Amino acid sequence: MKQRTLYFTLALIAGLFAAGCDKDDPVSSGDSSILYEDAAESISAAVGDESGGAVDSYADVMTVAGGGSFGASLSKSGGVETVNASVPVYDPATGWWTVTVDRSRSNLVTSASVHRLYQYQFQKNGTVQQFRISGSDTATTLKFKVVDGSGSFVGPRVKHYLQMVKGGWTITDLNKDTVTLNSDTVYVRTAVDSIITRNMQRTFSHTLRITSMTNVRGPKFRMNRDNYTNWRNNFSKAVSGTIEGTFTGNITMQNGDLYKERTIDKTFTITLGGGDGNISIAGDGRKFGCDLGGGQRKP
Repeated sequence: MKQRTLYFTLALIAGLFAAGCDKDDPVSSGDSSILYEDAAESISAAVGDESGGAVDSYADVMTVAGGGSFGASLSKSGGVETVNASVPVYDPATGWWTVTVDRSRSNLVTSASVHRLYQYQFQKNGTVQQFRISGSDTATTLKFKVVDGSGSFVGPRVKHYLQMVKGGWTITDLNKDTVTLNSDTVYVRTAVDSIITRNMQRTFSHTLRITSMTNVRGPKFRMNRDNYTNWRNNFSKAVSGTIEGTFTGNITMQNGDLYKERTIDKTFTITLGGGDGNISIAGDGRKFGCDLGGGQRKP
């Protein structure tokens, strides 16, 4: 009888201790929701404009599509952007131009650095031509590749460190004001993020892949008609369409001396429009808002 009482008492104490630990540990009860929130933070930075995400490269595509220069610099959100672009070099054997672009931008809230190696090629009816306009021929298609890249973005909640980026697109309707982007190759980004929310700091190592683009459209820069600064500052608001992809990564959460490791491997969909991105992540019923201009998840 005494032995049974002892076992019961020990079991009760163990149960109370475990319950107390869960109560004191804000990570235990919220691991799943925090994981999806962190994924949305990282996806927002990977897609946004001022964070050096995909929309930033979309703007570069639209700039060259209209005959603009990679070297233009402009004010961004009350701050300043500086650009150092190499002189594009043409390879007549392949028909590709190559250019390197380095940007830094900052304001009172965020800062970013962007390094990209691009290649692009003009075509009309499947025939390569050196320039956007060659004699009486205006290109109707632009091939554009992100060969490599790196950079960083520091925001209020996220520090985003890009380690690698690559991808390729075909841009059609080049002779019209609004052009369409289609995937040639998967757009891939590998990065490490430091995220601070809920009074906790986490490290998030992840890879994002954009595997599908549906009706992704935007206004090309019209060199003889548009003020570049106005066009560029409003670009993220004018992009529309749907992108889909996969997001894989692992997160280390720290709470005092407690460490927990979690992984995520999910598909996602983002609907673009009006300067926003509505993010849906498989396995989570919530919709996350993204400020496409700032590259940050909306609280």
